[in-house]
Amino acid sequence: MKKILPLAVDVAAASPITTQIKEQIKWLIALGELKAGDQLPTVQELAGHLRVNRNTIALAFHKLRQEGYLSGRQGQGTFVADSDPVREAVRKAGLARLVEDALAKATGMGFTPQEFAAAVAAGAHMHTALSRRRKALFVECNWPEVEFYTHTLIEELGIHIEGMHLDDVRADAEAFRRRTREVDLVITTFYHAEEVHKLLPRGVEMVSLGAGPEVQFLRSLGQLPRGTKVAICCLDNDKATRVRTMVTNIGVQHLDMMAIGVDEKDRLKRALDDADVVYVSNAAYPEARKIVHTPGRLRTYRFHLDRAGVEMLKARLAEWDDHLSRRRKSHAR
Repeated sequence: MKKILPLAVDVAAASPITTQIKEQIKWLIALGELKAGDQLPTVQELAGHLRVNRNTIALAFHKLRQEGYLSGRQGQGTFVADSDPVREAVRKAGLARLVEDALAKATGMGFTPQEFAAAVAAGAHMHTALSRRRKALFVECNWPEVEFYTHTLIEELGIHIEGMHLDDVRADAEAFRRRTREVDLVITTFYHAEEVHKLLPRGVEMVSLGAGPEVQFLRSLGQLPRGTKVAICCLDNDKATRVRTMVTNIGVQHLDMMAIGVDEKDRLKRALDDADVVYVSNAAYPEARKIVHTPGRLRTYRFHLDRAGVEMLKARLAEWDDHLSRRRKSHAR
């Protein structure tokens, strides 16, 4: 059944009408008004409703398909896609509700939506300007996780973060110390916190974050039958053992789990014969694939940074912003 879309266009706005329509549809997806599988009106129907050119609607739909928000079914029409961009939009629904609430309060105080949008944009620019003054260095023991965690933290925190491999820290501690003097903060995981902290010069702040297996990995383990033989593979046996212990402590205790490092080539090959299921971390997968000639047997999983730790770090950075803002106001008087 087609959804009636509460869309509107403003011909006087600086934003092109195509962009207005596209962003409003994405907004409806974020709010949950449009869900995966919902059918949209046809180009002709929507063009008639909004009184705009059909090509404008067609272009908006085309861009949304390119971005992964919509999908076309031959002879059936246009639908909301079941895709990562749609799931990400739903994840950000909390932000959408926050904006809706703030806009309602602003209009209740007599401000127009345009004045509200201008104020939000100004505040965002100020926040970005402050954030750009902060730099952080993230240290981890393998490049896939250095890159993944660094990208995650940049998106979450909105600050400049560079990644550094722990082996490079160990190889040249003095170069690491010089690099830390150029940043405001050093971030690492709990596993390496003690080692990294010992190498830091005085006055450099460090934050350590927890990291654990993703929920999908734990859920898939929990759904396996009792007694299933499971091989858990990481870059080395120590990491694999740590993952197995972590999984067991979380409550997954009905499986026969073995820990294997990707550097243990013979054990990994034997695991393909002995184990019913083989899980390989994202970081170890490239090496595992070189060893295993049947990559379809390998199931990948990744680690995610602890949500509470990331939120705590956000709060600390917000305090830093607030402190800097107060200092500027004080100096301006």
